[in-house]
Amino acid sequence: MSVKLPPQDENALAIAVQDGVPLCAHPFDELGRRLELQSSDVLGQLRTWSAEGKLREISAVLEGSLLGYESALCAAAVPEQDLLRVIDVVNAHPTVTHNYLRDHPYNLWFTIAVPQAMGLDETLARLERSADARFFPARRTRTYKVGVNFDLLAGENSTTAQDLPDLAPLDLSARQERFFRALQTPLPLAERPFAALADLAECREEELLEFARWHLGGAIRRYVATFRQRRLGVRGNAMVVWNVSGSGEALDEAGRRLARAPQVSHCYARESLPGFPYTLYSMVHGPDDASCRDLVVRLASIVGTDDYAVLVTKRELKKCRLRYFLSELERWWVHDHEHLMA
Repeated sequence: MSVKLPPQDENALAIAVQDGVPLCAHPFDELGRRLELQSSDVLGQLRTWSAEGKLREISAVLEGSLLGYESALCAAAVPEQDLLRVIDVVNAHPTVTHNYLRDHPYNLWFTIAVPQAMGLDETLARLERSADARFFPARRTRTYKVGVNFDLLAGENSTTAQDLPDLAPLDLSARQERFFRALQTPLPLAERPFAALADLAECREEELLEFARWHLGGAIRRYVATFRQRRLGVRGNAMVVWNVSGSGEALDEAGRRLARAPQVSHCYARESLPGFPYTLYSMVHGPDDASCRDLVVRLASIVGTDDYAVLVTKRELKKCRLRYFLSELERWWVHDHEHLMA
């Protein structure tokens, strides 16, 4: 059954599920109780969003560094005539999750994460040989903010900064990997959705939920809904990079100030790239590109620098949730090795 809630209730539900879906046997009943809505209306509205293509999925957002993965945001300067070929090679990699064409000489930007045993540098070298292109990794050195929570009425992001704990990587058993694999699977829109995920993990429902609650805030950053922002009317977004002078403490302070701005969804310190001195990266969102540019002018006074660049998204080439422990990644690794040795 699909449902269309009144705008205020619809917005309250959207904000709630982006903030966190309860890790319990009846999460939609619990959301209804918190929001003073019928659980059938909560589930019905989620199904409506899914049918409309607005709701992407509900699932765990995992922290790869705690699961034994290396990751980076990578940039490339690709001539126009080579773009289609390079994009095809990059997008074919199973753990390239975001790939954008941006308005800058470094025009191709993608994220990738691989198990440490495969090695990020080795993986990029293989991709470079296949694509006949150079890829420059900007590894994350500090995280100041991660999270998107779109307000349907305002048409912009409205998240608060959240400290991420400094934890050591986990030593996972095959069974624990199976649990994480189940929790990163999109949550069924059913009355007892975690029961289906427990079947995938080959365990009891409550056992999976206890595991998820134990790792929440660590290996499980958040358990949330994600939306297709353009379907919500949030059509503007840009990556804004900042050149912050001074010591590492100055960069940290600028990053923390920037992260406190609700319109900023992601904020990281990253390695600099050749000819690209910026080390503070942020993502901003708004109803359109003009609103994003106006926002950046205001953010510059918060960061304390006028040395920044706004890289507007020209085209979204790939966007999906990162999945860990994929058999497809193993197959890509073997197939690519055989291809290179041929």
